[in-house]
Amino acid sequence: MMSQGENVFKAVIKYMILAVVLVVIAGIMSTLPRREDNHDTWLVEVEVMEKVVAEMDGEQVYLIRTQNRNGEEAIYEINQQALNKTLNVEGVFEEIKEEKIYQFRVAEKNKYDSHYPVVCGAVSLVDGFSPETKPEGK
Repeated sequence: MMSQGENVFKAVIKYMILAVVLVVIAGIMSTLPRREDNHDTWLVEVEVMEKVVAEMDGEQVYLIRTQNRNGEEAIYEINQQALNKTLNVEGVFEEIKEEKIYQFRVAEKNKYDSHYPVVCGAVSLVDGFSPETKPEGK
């Protein structure tokens, strides 16, 4: 028969092993690469009006001038830091065609040290502007 002291000893050992396992799991989780946080980006749907390669601060900057469904214009920059590792600036810039409508995610210019809001990841060609949705009850 086990004494109360042996039961306490087994419980202490059990909790120590559990603590070590949790620390190991936390260590592994902290070393795994994390997915980019999309909370700092937003989705745009725009028609590309013009593509320009400009010289700014001694570097080539790839820009697209766009217009949304309401006629509001915006300029976006294609920056390598904002693209995933399988894409490159020149390839994305070449793939985008003027007078076509695209959807893509955008981040603030200061997030990637750029001159304009930045295209994040791949761009998707769409057939036309998506139908506008109205809030419920209106």
